[in-house]
Amino acid sequence: MSEFSSTKSYRDAAEYYDLFILNDDIPFYLSMAEKYGPPILELACGTGRVALKLAEAGYEVVGVDATKQMLNVARGKARNLPANVRSPVSFLKGDITDLDLQQSFSLVIIPSSFRFCLTTEQQLGCLSSAKRHLDEDGVFILDLYPGNGQQEKGEWSEDAHTTDGRHVKRSGVFVTDLSNQIQRRTFILEITDSDGETWTIETENAVALIDDKEADRLLRLSGFEVLEEYGDWDFGPYSPGMRRRILVLRLASLAG
Repeated sequence: MSEFSSTKSYRDAAEYYDLFILNDDIPFYLSMAEKYGPPILELACGTGRVALKLAEAGYEVVGVDATKQMLNVARGKARNLPANVRSPVSFLKGDITDLDLQQSFSLVIIPSSFRFCLTTEQQLGCLSSAKRHLDEDGVFILDLYPGNGQQEKGEWSEDAHTTDGRHVKRSGVFVTDLSNQIQRRTFILEITDSDGETWTIETENAVALIDDKEADRLLRLSGFEVLEEYGDWDFGPYSPGMRRRILVLRLASLAG
């Protein structure tokens, strides 16, 4: 595992992860599920924020993640779903760069997390895992961040949130290693409980900077072709330089 794996980051702060995540991609995945699924496999499912919304809509979903603490959060949320929703969703621990569930899916997704595959080997491994689990005429949705990495370093802070009586603030810094196409990030959570006691959790991770040319090369090597391509969650067209590139892929021998 890479020195800058995200596993520790998500292990230590799993219970607060959902507080700072936008869910603007959920309607997109619901639309894709209606069009292409189920069953659905979510790679790097984390706390189940996407998988559970798909399950609530009635789709059979399997979520896979490498971090036990994130999966514990996902399973806890699943237990609070109505009984008629709980059955179609399951969460499994696994390595998405070397996964074999002996099952195929109509739709495979990896919302936002492909960038945590830092090396070409890991990236090709993840794409192979997606391909291995895809029905012959299935669809794979790959969410990329080609517009990242334009700044060498920076910092940010986010609005505070309250959960279970705790006040939680998050801030961070990042440094971009352009020569190695890696961005290293440090997150600082400041947590204050109802008695006024305050403590911090500091974690770090890294993301790969994958531009369009490199992404296209990886897809060719992995045997995927593009069916649809978007630059935002409202199905707007993608053009080079945009921050988000959302690819709807099919096996190359069947696309077109």
